[in-house]
Amino acid sequence: MSKQKPAAMPAAMLLLALSCLDAATADADEAYYHGKTIRLLIGQPPGGGYDTYARLFARFLPQLLPGQPNVALQHMPGAGGLVMANHLYTQAPPDGTTIALGSGGIATAALFGIPGARFDARRFSWIGNMNSEVGISVAWHHSGIKTTADLFDREFIVGGSGANSDSVVFPNVLNAVMGTRFKVVPGYKGMAEIVLAMERGEVQGTGNWHYSSIVFNRPDWLRDKKIALLLQIGLRPHPDLPNVPTVLDIARDAEQKEILQLVLAQQLIGRPIMGPPDLPAEPFAVLQRAFDDMMRDPGFLAEAEHGKIEVVEPMSGERVRQTVERLYAADPALIKKASAVFPGQPN
Repeated sequence: MSKQKPAAMPAAMLLLALSCLDAATADADEAYYHGKTIRLLIGQPPGGGYDTYARLFARFLPQLLPGQPNVALQHMPGAGGLVMANHLYTQAPPDGTTIALGSGGIATAALFGIPGARFDARRFSWIGNMNSEVGISVAWHHSGIKTTADLFDREFIVGGSGANSDSVVFPNVLNAVMGTRFKVVPGYKGMAEIVLAMERGEVQGTGNWHYSSIVFNRPDWLRDKKIALLLQIGLRPHPDLPNVPTVLDIARDAEQKEILQLVLAQQLIGRPIMGPPDLPAEPFAVLQRAFDDMMRDPGFLAEAEHGKIEVVEPMSGERVRQTVERLYAADPALIKKASAVFPGQPN
């Protein structure tokens, strides 16, 4: 005797069941964050580009996150963002109420053996990346440094901040790989202090300043030619700077290019948002979804454009994670060569 197959669920009933499931999921998402406050840690001091991006992100996150939690900013500068990253990795509660905005250097600090990096970047809960960055080597107009060739011909005194900051790492890497003559004066608390030091004549410029930050914070310096733009530091040229050479343009051989491509890959992850390791699936998915929605939100994009805040090639959290995994999976011999050119590393 043949068994009778169960009747298929009618389409209307299936749609009703799915809609009920969606509604239940939405209710659960809203309940998770309702009445809570999210701490957004910032790995740099107030007044710079990271502060600018964090404030924009914090304004829109409650609008796009179920439950509309409050967002409180907390600056945690030190060692180029390592103080914040170490705190997020070892002390922040893994419940979705503490997230952070840092630099792409957090993705590679431990990989390249930067002193003080006590975390594995592969374990962070990557929520997304707001902007892929292009750095610029910049000289003050009274410095006498005017061209890319001057970087090789003359000592160039530049301000830097913490050990893992782009303003310290990149000029020292270029010295080791290409023979430039940056003399880095570290210890400034962030780019805002370096900018003041340039105006006061304490330093002649900076080895790396995100072009997005220059456009937002010092557009008058570009307009009035207060600074010379000497070299683009990144894997892609900025579309606004067709006449400024990139480091890959002037690299002398394939080995230099390979090392620079690995070191500068962190520029692709220019303004990442991340959570601590082992973030539960529910808040992690909700945060990633809210981030992706924000990067497409017309109001967010309009405010970013109005404020001259770049949102170029943003990345989903999954794309950031994949990029970090690829960096760690690079040829160990190449990683060793790249690590050796970082400041403070044995040659």
